[in-house]
This record gives sequence, C-alpha cells and structure tokens, in this order.
Amino acid sequence: MVIVMSLLLGACGGAPPTAVSSDRTGADASLGSPAAPRIAASRESSKPTPQAAAKRARPAVNCKKLKCIALTYDDGPSPKTTAKLIKILKKHKAKATFFQLGQLAKRHPKLVRKIHQMGSEVANHSWDHDSLNRKSVKGAHQDLKRASAAIEKGCRCRVRLMRPPYGATDKGVDKAAKKAGLAEILWDIDTLDWSSRNPGKIKRKVLRGAARNRIVLMHDIHRTTIAAQEDIIKGLKKRGYTLVTVSELLGKPKPGKRYPKSWR
Repeated sequence: MVIVMSLLLGACGGAPPTAVSSDRTGADASLGSPAAPRIAASRESSKPTPQAAAKRARPAVNCKKLKCIALTYDDGPSPKTTAKLIKILKKHKAKATFFQLGQLAKRHPKLVRKIHQMGSEVANHSWDHDSLNRKSVKGAHQDLKRASAAIEKGCRCRVRLMRPPYGATDKGVDKAAKKAGLAEILWDIDTLDWSSRNPGKIKRKVLRGAARNRIVLMHDIHRTTIAAQEDIIKGLKKRGYTLVTVSELLGKPKPGKRYPKSWR
C-alpha cells in the first residue's frame, strides 16, 4: 500500500513534452481481456444496454467545426476526489478523459462505470504507474493488457487509449501499445498540478495555454486540482470551447501511434 501511495503522489507529467523518450532529442487490451465476453454478449442481445442507448442519444461532436479542447485526468480513480469531479462535470455538462491505473480501477469499478455512463472516456494509465519504457516490449504489453482488463470490467466498454506514466515512452512502448490495441495519448498543456497544489495556478495554466484541439494534463487524485475545475470549465466555456473526450477530439486515433503530433 505504501508503494502504491508513493507512486500516486508522484508526478505523472512533470517534465515538458520535449523530454519524453529515448528516440526524441532534448530532456524531459485487447478484446482478449476478461471484459470481452460481456461486450460481445451485449452486442448480440436484442435489447440494447442503457449505455448503448445513451451513446446513440448523444449528438456527434465535430471538432472540425467546433472549438474543442480535451481535459484529461491521470492516476485515479479515487473515491475521495474522482467522485467530486464527476459531479462537477455533470453539473456543467462537460466531458473528459480519465487515464486510470488498473489496480485502482479494480478496487473501484463503480467509479469507472459512472465515468463511462456520463459520456466521459476511461483509458489506460498502466497497472501501477511503473515506467513502461523500463520494461521489455512483452512486459509493457502484459502491464497494459492487465490494466485494460480491469478497466473494461468496470466500465463494460472497450478501452482504446493509453498514457504512459510520466510520459515516458519509446519505440518499445509504441510496439506494446500497438499490440494491446491502444493509441498513445500525451498532452499539449502540462498544468504541473501535482507540484503546485494551487488551484489558482492550475486554472491560469489551463486558460493561458488553451487553444483549439489541445489536450490538457491534470490529476484527479489531488483535492487542489478538483478545487480548480469549476473555474476552469466556466473559463473555457466562456471562451467558446466545447469540452470533449480525447477520442472525440482526435476522431480515430491509431493503436501504437502517439498523439498529439508534437510527440511523434
């Protein structure tokens, strides 16, 4: 438990994008998971699931026409903080993407399901926040597959995105992600919320860095981050932004490819 908490309190994206991988210059699950039979069964059923009905009822988002931005949150789910964030997003009718640790998704499946049911997106952030680029391709793939299985069991949906812990990626992680059927999602705006623990600073970093089709990195395990969300959402909406999931923003991101383009 001590190890888990120390990992969660650490920086997920402490360094700027220029420092991420061994093949970049500068500093810085497949359907074979246990959730797959449930997915197949829901498709074969003559009666659609509530999740499928809700998905059909929501209008498609066209980010080629709309001024979109994607808020993303790493390291959860946490009963103390993620639950509060869900309420805030619902209140403002906003969507986001949650990159979750498999071991926490396994402990809190109801939170995973709530996120999915509200129209937001759940995604893979490894099993326990270990650096994937320090593992073999096989080891990284097994880690991602294990995490996806836990998340998919909770949401009863297909996980299609991953974010490597610390933003630490390389060609080996690319291969593991592709094998697991996951697109790699990094970020445009790093709020450094894990470091400042200051709602005002977090808000300013988001609003000053905001631009069309950008991806924002935050962490839903910090109370100070949650405290900044009302003002962030209101500020973005006032500027004409539509808050969308990463998949809505990118369209159909390809497994094993890094997004945004600046990370390729």
